[in-house]
Amino acid sequence: MRTVLFPLLLVCACTAVTERTYEASIYGEEFIEEGIPAAIFSDDWSVTFDKFLVSVGDITVADQPLGEEDEPYRIFDLAQASDGAGFPILEGTIAAEDPGAAYVIGPSSGAVAGNASEEDVALMKDGGYSIYVQGAATRGGETLTFIWGFSTRTLYTYCALAGATDVQLTIHADHLFYDDLFAENPRVSFDLIAASDDGDGELTADDLRAVDITTEERYQVGHLTNITDLWSFVEQLTATLGHINGEGHCSAVRTD
Repeated sequence: MRTVLFPLLLVCACTAVTERTYEASIYGEEFIEEGIPAAIFSDDWSVTFDKFLVSVGDITVADQPLGEEDEPYRIFDLAQASDGAGFPILEGTIAAEDPGAAYVIGPSSGAVAGNASEEDVALMKDGGYSIYVQGAATRGGETLTFIWGFSTRTLYTYCALAGATDVQLTIHADHLFYDDLFAENPRVSFDLIAASDDGDGELTADDLRAVDITTEERYQVGHLTNITDLWSFVEQLTATLGHINGEGHCSAVRTD
């Protein structure tokens, strides 16, 4: 009797990952376009922004770049009205299953205009800024102005898209006024910033640098003990501005 050996057929039940088009945009929400009302602040100040310039780039989905490999950074003025839609950045087709997104807010000498004016693009590039805010704070009959430029570079990763193809980089301006770097529920406050005024009604970086926060009960810095003045504190807060699709969170790391 002869034994016949039949070859085993290996069958692969593979499922192809569908390509999807992801659309990236950036939005500062009502707090930037319309202002942060006094009800949000713990000390009854309100804040409005004339400019809120942001330099953004290196946008990826599933570690794959949206658009071309060498897409330039783009500069947006989030204080411009968008009717709640935000401003488009770019789009790309990517095959991935349940991907996350990543992006950078940082200075770039090769940045181009998103919706910002050419003058504002030049201001950002010449100053080496990633974020530039110009606005005013008001309480009662008192108004103080501020113009702050930041050169921080923050990498936002592990931004969960939860199946969405919208990649909205959402910027939370109220975080600039937090009174703690690591508390779960920090207060939005302005009194200490206002107190830095040297009498001219304009709150400058130098005014904030002159404020020693090491004796403050609030304005805690956790392990970042090198942060000892109010300007360095607010500068660190810039690394908390970025979110994804509204309230979605990312992992944020300063790389400057």
